[in-house]
Amino acid sequence: MANILNGFLNNVLQGATNPGGNLKDYQHAGRLFVDDGMRLAPKTKFLYHVVFEMSASAQKMMPQLNQRHKQEFAMLVKAVDLPKMQIQTVTKNMYNRKKNLQTAIEYDPINITFHDDNLGLTTTLMEAYYRYYYRDGNYGTSGISPPYNPRNTFGDPSSQNYRYGLDNDHVEPFFNKITIYQMARKEYIAYTLVNPLVTGLTHDQMDSYDNSTPAQNQMSIAYEAVFYSRGATGEDSPAGFGPLSVRGGGTGSLLGTGGVVGGISDIIGDIAGGQFNLGTALNVFNTYKNAKSLTREGLRQEGFNILRGALSNITRETVGGISDVNFPKQSGDGGDGSVVITAGGYVDVGVPTYAERVAQATGSGSYDEVPTLQQVRNSGR
Repeated sequence: MANILNGFLNNVLQGATNPGGNLKDYQHAGRLFVDDGMRLAPKTKFLYHVVFEMSASAQKMMPQLNQRHKQEFAMLVKAVDLPKMQIQTVTKNMYNRKKNLQTAIEYDPINITFHDDNLGLTTTLMEAYYRYYYRDGNYGTSGISPPYNPRNTFGDPSSQNYRYGLDNDHVEPFFNKITIYQMARKEYIAYTLVNPLVTGLTHDQMDSYDNSTPAQNQMSIAYEAVFYSRGATGEDSPAGFGPLSVRGGGTGSLLGTGGVVGGISDIIGDIAGGQFNLGTALNVFNTYKNAKSLTREGLRQEGFNILRGALSNITRETVGGISDVNFPKQSGDGGDGSVVITAGGYVDVGVPTYAERVAQATGSGSYDEVPTLQQVRNSGR
């Protein structure tokens, strides 16, 4: 028989075992994804960089392809798969006890999709690979008929002078390695494909009814192993990669990489070093353009973000428990305001670092101007 207290008792039991209930407020996600410089926030897919390392033998075939266009190939990569690995296992029965064993690892091919650019660089890269390995692509007969006769076993000697297929005198691989860099928070994770070999060259489909979809080229890559590595992003780190600079356009912000302050600093440095050139002139133009785009609201928001980041660093300095969740209480501070009890632990506001960080964040010129917790309470605020 149903009891009127059953629902109440069930809710009490659920509340005891799950204090948060079924619904959480937005701070739950904020603490997970936003805190500590968005350390645990999901990565975005568009932050990547691909480097193709051609072998010495391949570079001799088309020197300009590597010397002049190597970095452009990286910029023309439209999409790329990260490595895929399948581990083969087998289950053994050891006296009726199941035991799973590894037997092999399989590396699934990945696809690299390029924009089919107007200059034809990505098509040229695929052509170079084809001509490097296959003799057929090196005969200029306009595709009418091959100069060789593939069924020439009993023909005259002149019909056997042409080679075809893989008979192309190349034993060194075309690519030494291909490295895919996944980037976030000024750091990268590198996936290096060992002994990459192309398993498919796919040109796009032409369509007279489609006047909006960009054309593309695609390579399918097989590889024998994967090397992992990590590092900080910067100028030529990864290879061929450079951070945003004012010379390249910069950003419409006051501070930060590519900002107005950074542009002014670069210009002054060039003038002081006696190196006023075309690059400096571009810096002047872009810095002036970005300075004109600054707005009062944008500066206010930028300052607010800096202040919020500085205050977050303060609370992480000596906080135990969940950071950035501080609810001051009356008890436990000893009466002198030196310790603030919080929901996640305590903050020792008596250390010199606390006053220094608050002074920096508020723009105060003196540490003495920063009010203590006790002064705030006495003032009635």
